[in-house]
Amino acid sequence: MATEAQTSTYQEPSRVTLLAVVIWGLSAVFYFYEFLLQASTSVMVPELMDSFSLKASEVGHLSAFYLYAYALMQLPAGMLIDKFGPRRLLTFATLCCATGAVLFSMADTYVLAKASRFMMGIGGGFAVVSCLKITTLWFPTRYFALMAGLMVTCGMLGVIFGQAPLAILIESVGWQQALNWGGLVGFGLAGIMWLVVRDAPEGFKESQVHNETIGMLKGLYLVSKNPQVWVASLFAGLMFVPTLGFGELWGVPYLVERLSIDRAGAGMICSLIFMGWVFGGPFFGWLSDAMGRRIRPLLISTLGTLLSLLVILYIPMHNPWLIGVGFFFLGVFSAGFVLAFSVVREISIPILSGTAIGFINVWNTIGGAAAQPLLGHLLDMQSKGVINEQGSPVFDLAAYESALVSLPVAIVIALCLLPFIKETFCKPMLQDK
Repeated sequence: MATEAQTSTYQEPSRVTLLAVVIWGLSAVFYFYEFLLQASTSVMVPELMDSFSLKASEVGHLSAFYLYAYALMQLPAGMLIDKFGPRRLLTFATLCCATGAVLFSMADTYVLAKASRFMMGIGGGFAVVSCLKITTLWFPTRYFALMAGLMVTCGMLGVIFGQAPLAILIESVGWQQALNWGGLVGFGLAGIMWLVVRDAPEGFKESQVHNETIGMLKGLYLVSKNPQVWVASLFAGLMFVPTLGFGELWGVPYLVERLSIDRAGAGMICSLIFMGWVFGGPFFGWLSDAMGRRIRPLLISTLGTLLSLLVILYIPMHNPWLIGVGFFFLGVFSAGFVLAFSVVREISIPILSGTAIGFINVWNTIGGAAAQPLLGHLLDMQSKGVINEQGSPVFDLAAYESALVSLPVAIVIALCLLPFIKETFCKPMLQDK
């Protein structure tokens, strides 16, 4: 049955142009940049504890303030991009991230540090919806899953650079100077965005680029009334818990304690999760398109993620290389959950693709935003009162193992949700009419 939103015929691009690749590439570079900022706290935990006199749970909250803003912005970002197109909003988002990074480097109180992380998160909240909206407008539908996987690759490269390389830079110049330089890079990127990015190819009808047929709240209602959108979104949120909760924050101190290695070495091992994502995102996009299925690859992804977590956490390994292999495969398999974005895109009206992507990314981010402080609280509960020379709490391996039980539990719940997601056979189920 036609809805009020279905008032124009959507005509997808027939081919991929060089300009499309350049514009998509810039949006992917922004995704790289915001993920680097998002992950940066994992390699400066001791510095943050010392600078602001924080407990583990407070570091978790500080790191998660980025994710709170990120999650809060997903629905507005999706609706705004549907309404106004990606060019102006990508430029604004990059400026927000850059300004937040500079303010964070200057923060002298815990409150200001949280506010700065929040501002970075506001800008970062536009990254996924912008990149996938550009994919919808500039690329044929058959490339959506692959381009989503490649987008994930760019984001995970950002996390990789936000681990070991950033740790080395911080040890050389300090965390404040490193973030200040990151802000200056962002200001340059914002200028390039404004000059190069265009909303859509020439010849596109305005109604195909900007949602002028219905109000933003009506569009949100049309997306959210579909139960499948909710199930896929909750699944995605649970699947992202190991990446944001473990990989981006607590993985480094866990490895330092488990293997008795320095932070740079721990950061390098932890970054293998995101290196796995670099390969896993495009692989699962290709596999899904080749199979003509979404659910089977998602099942492989979920089972592989669970098995990888169990191997890492419960098999007594002390060889950094073997543990690194486990981290790599955790990244490869967990990257497959990005197919849930393809499912939501395919069960939603094309003109509302930004709103639909924003909706799933809300729940995707909430999972990680909740996981970081939750793991911090679980660690604080296991604290034996041991502190280091700087007065920061120290947790033993048993404390980490107890807290990290929550990771496989989240994946088991995701596995239970998977049978309730219907197969789309890689084809859009709705069209604007």
